[in-house]
Amino acid sequence: MILNKHIFLLAILLLGITNAFAQSYRPKPENFFGLQAKPLIPFGLVGDKPFTIQSENYKATISPTLGYSYGAVVRVGLTELLALETGLNYTRRNFRADHSVADSNVMATDYLGFVSFDIPVNFLVYIKLGQNMFMNVAGGASANFNASNVRSHVVPDDGKHIFVFEGKRLAFFDFNANADVGFEYRTEKSGTFYLGVTARIPFKPNYQIATAYQYDTYKLVDVGFVDGATFALNLKYFFFNTKVKKGPQFKGGPIEQ
Repeated sequence: MILNKHIFLLAILLLGITNAFAQSYRPKPENFFGLQAKPLIPFGLVGDKPFTIQSENYKATISPTLGYSYGAVVRVGLTELLALETGLNYTRRNFRADHSVADSNVMATDYLGFVSFDIPVNFLVYIKLGQNMFMNVAGGASANFNASNVRSHVVPDDGKHIFVFEGKRLAFFDFNANADVGFEYRTEKSGTFYLGVTARIPFKPNYQIATAYQYDTYKLVDVGFVDGATFALNLKYFFFNTKVKKGPQFKGGPIEQ
């Protein structure tokens, strides 16, 4: 019994030493810093859709237009299969208002841009497609700071009519659900290039829209809401990690074939 006990303890010790030895030679997940740019594309299936608000003979149609987002991104390796991405982005969502007054030739078009700063936190999974090509699937959430309220107005040629286009934030801070999918090409010396698509869905509307028509003392006001959902192309570049002394970055990839 004593001999068996000693053999059992020796086996556990050897197993621990072997595991520690293997862990010491296992490649550690790497961290990377990069830049990203996202053109925001009006796409009704994911992003905001055009809508119309009307009061008596005055009507305004609000439509999302091309916007943009850019910033810095940090990728923190968790395991060979998983990573965490965060960063800081500047985002501008743009909208167009088409004003019209029924039974008249009075029409006008105006534009507004809503600015926000967001900090995303996304969990990312790697899928190896080739020696240097990978597919990424990510999901998470982002905290957003809405910078300010915005207001614009336009006066048609006759100078007697005024159309107002205004956006009011519903809160200083709000939150989005994030979803990303894309492909990246990893090089040994020039960094990593990523192309994908991304969607941001707010948990609740983040802006109230107001439009108004005024002629002398006559005034009509319409109100609607903007969710702030976006669909975008996602372009990322991660700088070459100079801390890697030997061999290519991402050696062998997260999934060995």
